[in-house]
Amino acid sequence: MRDTTVTVIGAGIAGLAAALALLRGGQGVRVFESARELGEVGAGLSITPNAGQALVALGLRAELDAMGSRPPLGVMRHYASGKVLVRLEQDQSVAQYGVPLYHVHRADLHRALADAVRTIDPAAIELNHELVAIEQDSRAVQAQFHNGRSISSDWLLGADGIRSVARRALFGPDEPTFTGYVAFRGLVDATELPAEYLDPPLAMTIGPGRLLMRYPLRRGQLLNIVAIARRAAWTEEGWSVATPVSELAAEFADFDPQSRAILSRIPADGCFKWGLFDRDPMPTWTCGRATLAGDAAHAMPPFTGQGAVMALEDGVVLGRAASAAQDIADCLRRYEQARHARTVRALEMSRARAHLYFDDDPGEQVRALGAGMRELRSLYDYDAGRVPV
Repeated sequence: MRDTTVTVIGAGIAGLAAALALLRGGQGVRVFESARELGEVGAGLSITPNAGQALVALGLRAELDAMGSRPPLGVMRHYASGKVLVRLEQDQSVAQYGVPLYHVHRADLHRALADAVRTIDPAAIELNHELVAIEQDSRAVQAQFHNGRSISSDWLLGADGIRSVARRALFGPDEPTFTGYVAFRGLVDATELPAEYLDPPLAMTIGPGRLLMRYPLRRGQLLNIVAIARRAAWTEEGWSVATPVSELAAEFADFDPQSRAILSRIPADGCFKWGLFDRDPMPTWTCGRATLAGDAAHAMPPFTGQGAVMALEDGVVLGRAASAAQDIADCLRRYEQARHARTVRALEMSRARAHLYFDDDPGEQVRALGAGMRELRSLYDYDAGRVPV
């Protein structure tokens, strides 16, 4: 099915990874993004070995090595005393998988994907196109946008996130479910922190119903902060909400002095919070000539750190399915058969971890996190560039 045309809705990590894989496979790709400027909200991401393998398959090994920070030795700490509870061993992924575990700035990964897409086709990404409807027949699929434009293509990929308009257009309305947790994110200039605050820079501080994670980005220039707390409800108007640092500080006011001092260094305009949502698995992602990828298909909470990773895997596998398939129906069948069960497993694992990680007893949290990390490693044995399609 070389030389088919595909419309990709959404220029996030899922959409760009798929676009790059499809372009490399000879498909004609146009990516439509609702935002007026191309960018990515967020801070740090863990690029676990399975994500690293996906980026290698996309031809981005050099870019990954350039933007990634390898995690140093780390610790788990007690929230009140700051006492080290567990020492985290050095990552051994290179020996086993050929790629290390990296931490990257989400914006750097997004830029690398976008640059690679535009290197192949400078006109592939179009901004300010908000999807309003999808129509299809036996010959083509039409995407209609808010600006009155209608684009016809042979098939379509919806990769427009957890609040996907494409998903709604294809399968009808359904709302994501609030998980009961809120994540705060921010970046701190690591070069201005006292040395003892970065000993070690990788640390997870655990307290009743809360986790505070920090790790370095951009060769140690930045310290990424992720703080997660239980909440009864999400009432904010918006998905990612700028919030005062004081709100984050109040949530973690009983944590140790070093943790509170680091949180206080987050810039006033650089603190954001997210309500963490997910969705139950869909029986199928495919409707006629259209399918879904990333959070549009299988949104999951971040407790395995695999949301963006699954999106990268989706893109690689979809590109390989298109190259192997006889026609569009065969492509979408191969893609979903290769990906559906794996993403359901990752979702179930992440949900199970949430109930254990946020115990009120730090000792129980340590035991749960240790077991969770061992289970998480079972997801690493997946190479999107080689799995059968």
